[in-house]
Amino acid sequence: MASHAVGARFHALIGAPMLSFYDWYADLPIASPQVFGDQTDVPESGDWWDAAYLMLWGSNVPVTRTPDAHWMAEARYRGQKVVVVSPDYADATKFADEWLHPHPGTDGALAMAMGHVILRECFVDRQVPYFTDYVKRFTDLPFLVSLDERTGDTHTPGAFVTAKDLDLAGDAEAEARRWMPVLLDKAGGRPTVPNGTLGDRWSKASEGRWNLDLGEVDPLLSLCGRPGATRATVTLPRFDEDGATIRCAVPALRVGGRLVTTVFDLMLAQYGVRREGLDGPGPTAYDDASAPCTPAWQEAVTSVPAGAVVRAAREFARPRSRPGAAA
Repeated sequence: MASHAVGARFHALIGAPMLSFYDWYADLPIASPQVFGDQTDVPESGDWWDAAYLMLWGSNVPVTRTPDAHWMAEARYRGQKVVVVSPDYADATKFADEWLHPHPGTDGALAMAMGHVILRECFVDRQVPYFTDYVKRFTDLPFLVSLDERTGDTHTPGAFVTAKDLDLAGDAEAEARRWMPVLLDKAGGRPTVPNGTLGDRWSKASEGRWNLDLGEVDPLLSLCGRPGATRATVTLPRFDEDGATIRCAVPALRVGGRLVTTVFDLMLAQYGVRREGLDGPGPTAYDDASAPCTPAWQEAVTSVPAGAVVRAAREFARPRSRPGAAA
């Protein structure tokens, strides 16, 4: 409250409008308004009681959310495991069953390594139906992205392929079709505009499509193993060295005269997840510290043991019933 009062007073003195305290803190979770259209879409602290696994990351609950802290303490009596990610032994750390303590400012590397483990074990080495169904229906992972040619026979990710590029959704206005990204229907391999894209929000011809009902469409998540797919080399940034890049292989197809891949395939490449049939550089095991995003790589950046990151990622991704629920 003291910090907010200081910020509000400062804004008043310089004549600046202050629409919410986020204008001072500058910590608005950007994904919430971008994805859901509202300011903040998060569960209330009472929902911690129903959680099966809890991670405190980026919030020192007893200090910054003091009235809510009792939920965290009480929830542990139901058997939840609590993992705290914090560079210091903060007030929240006393809740921890396990404390991951990265160097200040390096927790992004820890998150990337957790993502590497989850993507590899839940989407590549095996497919978890719940996860696959979720990302097909509620994320942009199946959508097609153009691959722009660069020198040296490499490519960089370009723009989303839209209905306007492929002359789809002909009843919609031209402006609306610019905002309709395209995916491939797994059944027939046809480029398809699913319901609920941004173009449907504003197009008069799209009335009734402002929803996420896929109907008979089964989005193709990856082009890997698809008939006619080729291998393309993409250059992506690596975030541990200024200006450094990595070269990865992704599956690609020619659609509408352009080389494309899916967001999912690009994400696996960015996270350094190797796949059979795609020759090219990439880590072969979690203990390969030479490639970005592996648990061993993050250990050199954060000091968090690689084994602890693998364990936390597996526990976080494991389906489980909430404590106290019937088996």
